[in-house]
Amino acid sequence: MLPALETRVRRLFHHFLPTSCLLCGCSLGTDLLCHTCELMLPHLENQACQQCALPLATHADFCGQCLHKPPAFSRSVIPFVYQHPIDFLIHNFKYRRKLSHGRALAQLLADKISHDQHEHPDTRPDLLLTVPLHWSRRWQRGFNQTEIIGKQLATQLHIPLLTHACRRRQPTPSQKGLSRAQRQRNLRGAFELRKDSQRLIEGKRVALLDDVVTTTATARELSKLLIKHGAADVQIWALARTPSRDLKTL
Repeated sequence: MLPALETRVRRLFHHFLPTSCLLCGCSLGTDLLCHTCELMLPHLENQACQQCALPLATHADFCGQCLHKPPAFSRSVIPFVYQHPIDFLIHNFKYRRKLSHGRALAQLLADKISHDQHEHPDTRPDLLLTVPLHWSRRWQRGFNQTEIIGKQLATQLHIPLLTHACRRRQPTPSQKGLSRAQRQRNLRGAFELRKDSQRLIEGKRVALLDDVVTTTATARELSKLLIKHGAADVQIWALARTPSRDLKTL
């Protein structure tokens, strides 16, 4: 379906079957979040690490972890802190298969990235890659949430999307509740680049898409792998960043 026709059909559909705000339930037209609820989302302010987007209590360019052990990725574009109601939207999308929540989150991220690229046009990536799930977890969940968000971003931002460039070697245990050091050990050697993907990333600027960044362990491991195989630059795109106080240890 042509984009213009698709837009008209969508507007006509919502005219007769209007949507409701996913958070407060008020009636809407074609949007999924009302303006009031969107303004109340926990936006990640400018007072954050320039490299990993960790919220900082003081005015500084980088957090202690990025200064002590600089990651392979150069920067992060993350619009929100992982707090209510962003955590509610992500949880419903990821674990309850509420795709409307995923569409709303993808739109919010696309808006943030568009604004960032307007201010920093030299950072526009050549490729968009998604963080891979092991096949067993994908089968259990039924989908890879980052692939769904990635497809919407690729369409809106006109950036080629690679969904199977990397793969997990083994089904690593859940990262939830682990400290930074435990997460890093958990993911050491967990990823590999598919043989037919290296030629696609060589010399390219890559954006690596994830849903939530907690300790940066996944981002560090994958960005190191991509740089090792020829990527010119890696930046992290994600929906939300977990504050350091929510971690067991830094």
